[in-house]
Amino acid sequence: MDPQYFPIGLNGLVCAAIVFVCICRLDKIDKRVLLRVGSQYVVLVMAAAGFGASPWLFDMPGWPSVFFSGSVLYMLWSDSYQWRHGPPESATGPAPLSEI
Repeated sequence: MDPQYFPIGLNGLVCAAIVFVCICRLDKIDKRVLLRVGSQYVVLVMAAAGFGASPWLFDMPGWPSVFFSGSVLYMLWSDSYQWRHGPPESATGPAPLSEI
């Protein structure tokens, strides 16, 4: 096995995990969630699917691509505690401005 295929496979797995997380979050979205939040996850699903399929569509991903997709997955993972029981308050309306 050629070692150049390792980042390609790793990038595909990470992108598949991003698609899975986004689909799970889209499942929890209801009418009270802002349209921009739902659109964000739809675009992220499409981008991760295209990026994961990049060996067949565009070009072979390397280690920078794995780092980028891993960063996106980390961003989604670090926000998971807010989505555990449904969409967070910040997804259903504008953030409240506190008085200073």
